[in-house]
Amino acid sequence: MVEEGAAAAAAAVDPEEVLAFARALIAAPSENPGGTEDRAAEVASDILRSIGATPHTERSEAGRPSVLATLGDGSRPHLAWNGHLDVVPAGARETWTHGPWDGDVADGVLFGRGSVDMKGAIAAALAAGAAIGRASVPLEGTLAYHLVADEELAGLHGTRVLWERGLLDPDAAIVGEATELQIGLAERGGAWVTLTSHGRAAHGSQPHLGINAITGMARYLLRLPEVLPDLRHPLVGAPTVNAAIVSGGSAPNVVPDRCVVDVDRRILPGERDPDAVLQPFRDLAARVAEEDPDIRIDVELREWTDAAETSPDTELVRRARAAVAAETGREPAVVGFTGITDARFYMNEVAVPTIILGPGSLSVAHTADESIAVDALVAAARVYARLFVGVLSA
Repeated sequence: MVEEGAAAAAAAVDPEEVLAFARALIAAPSENPGGTEDRAAEVASDILRSIGATPHTERSEAGRPSVLATLGDGSRPHLAWNGHLDVVPAGARETWTHGPWDGDVADGVLFGRGSVDMKGAIAAALAAGAAIGRASVPLEGTLAYHLVADEELAGLHGTRVLWERGLLDPDAAIVGEATELQIGLAERGGAWVTLTSHGRAAHGSQPHLGINAITGMARYLLRLPEVLPDLRHPLVGAPTVNAAIVSGGSAPNVVPDRCVVDVDRRILPGERDPDAVLQPFRDLAARVAEEDPDIRIDVELREWTDAAETSPDTELVRRARAAVAAETGREPAVVGFTGITDARFYMNEVAVPTIILGPGSLSVAHTADESIAVDALVAAARVYARLFVGVLSA
């Protein structure tokens, strides 16, 4: 009976509806930083009402909106589907062949900021809910939509707010980030490290009288890979380090006495001690100073985000494998997610079975002409319909 209901729900997915939902969400800009999610939240709320849900907007102290809604009979089990309403900035319009907010479709491909990351997935999940209702398949439990703010900048005003306010209470969770419908069971975390090089100012025509903080920092950065430990996780691979933001100097004719660099060090599941991650940065600073005592570099942790992983041996994973296989004809791979997602809140804080499962490729997220095949969105909606029914009718 469960399989029959799941198949009926998948068959009831309307491809035109999936595309219409996605285009409406893309047409509501929600750049982060640089904007708010309000217009996208309004669109999502309208769609939720159209499929029989009663949405509620929960705002952070900064006013950022996350939209919550449920389908089903209100009982347990409680399955959460999480997707973020914010998108990264579109950048210069001339870099796009299709307008970032136009939702153009060409040769079966939908273009627009958020088509992959991740308004397309939100559209698929909402269309799955609509299909379940259209097929009159009862959900013996609760499907909760968590459509959140601020994921692109660490989720501080979105999913974290829901957690802090006691609004995350699922028995299992799905986060719809782009995995090409593979099943993500782990993700990297991040340590944002601030390096500060100290020098001595002097007239630019007499650099020998000063200590150049920028060139001192350059010597350090050329050796930055030395801070990485010899570790590898079976799903997310090795840790990485990236010098991301550099600032220093005050004028072209002054020897700079200060240089600041923000570094992104991606951490693996199992790396839980910030001091252990920072110590190699400090050790490298000491080695550089031994070679040139004029170079002094301070190391400070700016922000820490835990890595996360979940067990492959859960009913949610079994159901997800079956749903993907039924719609695509292939057994989905189990993978890791190299980026940081809101799945960590469900994996770590709520501590429930959680998967990352969504359409599209991360390789085209955050790019000009971000795009996704319409067929991929429809397949995702059908997978979600099967999965929602499978978990909530078991």
